[in-house]
Amino acid sequence: MNKLCILLLLLCSSASYGHALRHFAGTPLEIITIGHPTLRQVAQEIPYADIFSEEMQKFFDDMIATLKKSGGVGLAAPQVNVAKRVFVMHSGRSVPLTVVINPKVRYLEQYGKKNSLEGCLSIPGKRVRVKRFKRIQLDYINRHGDFLSEEATGFKAIIAQHEYDHLNGVMIVDLIGRGSKLVEYKNYVSVPQM
Repeated sequence: MNKLCILLLLLCSSASYGHALRHFAGTPLEIITIGHPTLRQVAQEIPYADIFSEEMQKFFDDMIATLKKSGGVGLAAPQVNVAKRVFVMHSGRSVPLTVVINPKVRYLEQYGKKNSLEGCLSIPGKRVRVKRFKRIQLDYINRHGDFLSEEATGFKAIIAQHEYDHLNGVMIVDLIGRGSKLVEYKNYVSVPQM
């Protein structure tokens, strides 16, 4: 019941956005907000040959530019109304700029979970405290077509889990009730958005 009340609060407080688009000055892409159906779709894999197309490479560049201008640390294609399995992430030196295509995530449960206070570019003005795995195995293709595999830890693991959820139609509000709760924005101005 508590989860339903929080979801209704989020939807009602976002009613002024409706199925709005958020446009940050100077960005090539607009970010869709909660309530838009694309955010609930399971994104489709990108065929390997398509990665090298001029159109797809431009899309990667546009996602990077939109991420930087929005002030976020992660952005998934569904957030810009494109149901493809790709996300970008960047947070200074701790998380170098990375284009993650067709990722596979394995949660390394043996290392446990930790609390993560997260904002979402598609849920303006709200923050949610969620539980995330401390470590994950992340396998993906980069924009150059290289197959990469790494054990992500720390903030990189948090961002990757948040964005991977977007590729599967899952948003942070869906995690409420599993050790998570809604947190008012005014108390946590510096919380990163993803």
